[in-house]
Amino acid sequence: MKKPAIFPVVILWFQVLNLSAQQTISVNLNDTLTLDIGTYRGELQWESSSNKTDWMDIDGAISNPYKYTVDQLPIQLRARVIEEPCEEVYYSEIIEVVQAEIVEEEPAVSNLKPWSDPLTWPNGKPQEGDEVIIGEGDSILLDEYPPALGGLTIDGLLLFDTLDLDLTSEWIVVRGELRIGTEDKPYTKQATITLTDTDTEASFTGMGTRGIMVMGGALELHGAVPEKIWTRLDAHAEEGAISLQLVDDVDWKGGEQILVAPTDYYEAGLANQSITQKVALTSVDGKNVTIDKGLNAQRWGLLQYPTANGMSLDPAGVVAPPVANSEVSNTPTVLDERAEVAHITRNIVIQAPDDEVWNNEGFGAHTMIMPGSTAHVEGVHFRRVGQRGRIRRYPWHWHMLSYSGTETLADAEGHYFKKNVIDGSENRGIVIHGTNGVLVQDNIVHDVKGHGVFTEDAVERRNTIDGNLVFHVRNPEWGDQIREHEVGSFGSSGFWIANPDNTVTNNIAADCQTFGFWLAFPDRPFGSANQVLYDDGQLMRPNRMLFGAFDSNTAHSNKNDGIHLDDPQVDEAGNTQPLQYWSTADGRTDGTPYDALRRFTLSRFKVWKNMDNGSWDRGVWTDIVEVVSADNCGRFFAGSGADGVIERSLVVGTSLNFMMNGTGRPEIADFQFNPSSAPTAFATYHSAFSMRQNIVVNFEVTEYDRAGVFATDDYYIRPVDKGLVRNYENLIIESHPGVKLKPQYDYMTFASALWDPYGFWGPEENYLVYNDEFLTHGKEITTPELGAEIVGGVSVQGPFYGFVSFVLHGTGPNPPQNFNFMDLMALHVDRYDADDLENPVATWEVAEAERNWTLQHMRDFATTPDGIYELTFPNQDNPTDFHVEVESMIEATDTQVIGIQFDGSVDATVYLQQPSNQNNFHVYEELNSLQDVMNSSGETFWQDTANNRVWVKILGGRWEAAPADVGDWTEETNETMNLRIREANN
Repeated sequence: MKKPAIFPVVILWFQVLNLSAQQTISVNLNDTLTLDIGTYRGELQWESSSNKTDWMDIDGAISNPYKYTVDQLPIQLRARVIEEPCEEVYYSEIIEVVQAEIVEEEPAVSNLKPWSDPLTWPNGKPQEGDEVIIGEGDSILLDEYPPALGGLTIDGLLLFDTLDLDLTSEWIVVRGELRIGTEDKPYTKQATITLTDTDTEASFTGMGTRGIMVMGGALELHGAVPEKIWTRLDAHAEEGAISLQLVDDVDWKGGEQILVAPTDYYEAGLANQSITQKVALTSVDGKNVTIDKGLNAQRWGLLQYPTANGMSLDPAGVVAPPVANSEVSNTPTVLDERAEVAHITRNIVIQAPDDEVWNNEGFGAHTMIMPGSTAHVEGVHFRRVGQRGRIRRYPWHWHMLSYSGTETLADAEGHYFKKNVIDGSENRGIVIHGTNGVLVQDNIVHDVKGHGVFTEDAVERRNTIDGNLVFHVRNPEWGDQIREHEVGSFGSSGFWIANPDNTVTNNIAADCQTFGFWLAFPDRPFGSANQVLYDDGQLMRPNRMLFGAFDSNTAHSNKNDGIHLDDPQVDEAGNTQPLQYWSTADGRTDGTPYDALRRFTLSRFKVWKNMDNGSWDRGVWTDIVEVVSADNCGRFFAGSGADGVIERSLVVGTSLNFMMNGTGRPEIADFQFNPSSAPTAFATYHSAFSMRQNIVVNFEVTEYDRAGVFATDDYYIRPVDKGLVRNYENLIIESHPGVKLKPQYDYMTFASALWDPYGFWGPEENYLVYNDEFLTHGKEITTPELGAEIVGGVSVQGPFYGFVSFVLHGTGPNPPQNFNFMDLMALHVDRYDADDLENPVATWEVAEAERNWTLQHMRDFATTPDGIYELTFPNQDNPTDFHVEVESMIEATDTQVIGIQFDGSVDATVYLQQPSNQNNFHVYEELNSLQDVMNSSGETFWQDTANNRVWVKILGGRWEAAPADVGDWTEETNETMNLRIREANN
């Protein structure tokens, strides 16, 4: 006897459905199957099993065909045939019989009328070009390809059958319901809606054309999506590669399309070719895929780790964070710059045709959800969408669902837009306009003109924007922009978030022409919502509203900052200006007593390979925690914040992912003051931030270039800055602390002396100063590593004191030179030794400024008690009522002798005022000579009337340092006193 063989064919009929050679069928108990194996010779016996091992004959089941009633689920069935005359045994394929999914029939479905049935249409079946109305109460099953329609209005229900279907119409209005699939049972066939209207002018009025307009109805679109929507490369891929190794197994299929994000600087490469690339899959084998065309540029595909010697691909030597990780501290120790690979094929498609008005005018399809409507959309591909330069004509658009004039309506709770693809838009991507409470999740937005994800009027609140990928955003052409903030160097961004009261998490923005994330919180709302009120009944003020959440977002390969919190809209045209943001509990607070002011957090974001700052923050009380910033240009953390924190973060100047496509950083990227693209870890925020417990790796310096760990050109509001005391417990690896820069212009100054409490540039407690006799004369000099020319300064002992904010003729109504914030006069300061008051050892000069010049008010000088100083004002009349702020004279042992130009015809008096209480002052004693003043213990003066000078010996420690609520570090730094010289008895 031969070995039993497998019989090749089994044919089954389940009810009326012919299932040929099926492996698995879904039925319910008591359903009847007709089993048939076709032609055979010999004896037949049908068998059943519950485990595919133990088989039992089915009583009486010896005929073919055989009707079998299902009495057990699941169950396996097969046929056994003993062929004559040799009695060889054959078996059919095994048939898996499983329980069918139980779906509750929806009420509207029970009265469905097939589109294909002429009886469905009392006035005749729709013909090409007809405008079709599905009446209220009617339920139509689209079960065939209808002709191209002149328009479709759905007042009842239009349900797509589970077939491959195309619906073509000039436009669709939904006042009832358009449904393709359900949330529980996504659509598995191919459905394509093509919107064809060519009347471009009509799109400027009403709801528009070439769109799906949902007017109080319901849009239910539910396509099937793969289990893994996107993953990353798990190995480098060279330019031209067609084989990609992925991190995850994927269930994608050949012929489907994917996006491969860049991993280099914006449009890097000698041909600017490093951009997001769309390719088709040719094969898929778990984690390995092949594509139909070679990569346009090299992609990075490995993790990196900080070690004691710099960055490494080996995790074995990873450094321990400055503070131990715990439940509340998770300092990142991995740099992930691997390319994102995103699947963008969906089985429901909404599109415009590839016609003349699309190609020549950018007139694409749009979808608009109006007040009173509901929208649940997932697994849909939107292509050839958005209408160039036309307001309200976006690929996806919630329009004013939550506001009507000054009335606030209910949140659009339950609305969602998930796992969709927008691929090729001439006018923005996902737009939330005047709508609160929606969910935008796991979408892929690619190749968009205008902002990718956009909150329009700054009143949009309580929305969740999570897990979205936005790639390849470009500015519209000049003249096509709807708002000015979508063009120029501050133009279209991946995400434009105009109200802080939203949750923005786990998103990625890459390959955008300006910012990855633009957090732009204005002082008032705009557009259709310009009269929207806040909870207190007053006009909403987004710039003072409580912050929501910004966590675990990523921005890379963008042309400007990765994250930009600043420069909101200021007018209806969409122009922007710098504006500091405060998160407050009342939505109003502007100043003291600050009871409503709250700290807010930008957490766990990743910014890398951006062509400008990694992040720019103009916020008050910002906590930036546990982030990764790497390979950016210019300053990795910058802005104009107040009392913020940057802590427990990984900051990598130049990683191993560098020069992979033949181009590196541009020569100039970070344009503020000394323009440079050299990597600098931290701006100083004028000592308004604490940078602590960070891992900082690979920040080198070059001669007189802003580079290194700290950007010293941000120290310009005071002559002596001690804020480095805030920057502690940082682990600095293969990095220089920074270059002591001078300003570009001779009419302004940077801080002359930086206190170095932790010994970054020399001995602890020394000062980093310019290598200038005015500051170093008579002091022991420590030259920092790399030399004074490269570093721009030297390390010397202190103390140093500061003179700033000069008023020559008393305060009054006539600026520019008689207010301390408009001191535009030139300064000339001579330094002398005490034993030679005739020959200065050095001179400090600041040129005169004009009122409209950049930072024209930033003018000062630093002194040391070792010297005697003489201050004059070239080309100015002798002052008659003089003010100056004196800083950093904290101890009672701090003294400074200085002569100040003053009108000798005026009998002078000298006193100190406490800045916070001008009624608290101390009058200086008048002495008879300069020598007497120099010999005194301080708080004395002598007026040299012949030479128009007043010589003063200032004594420190008169008042306590600034209050702790502006930062505990001030206890050790900048006590400020107002020195005033004016006419006696006046």
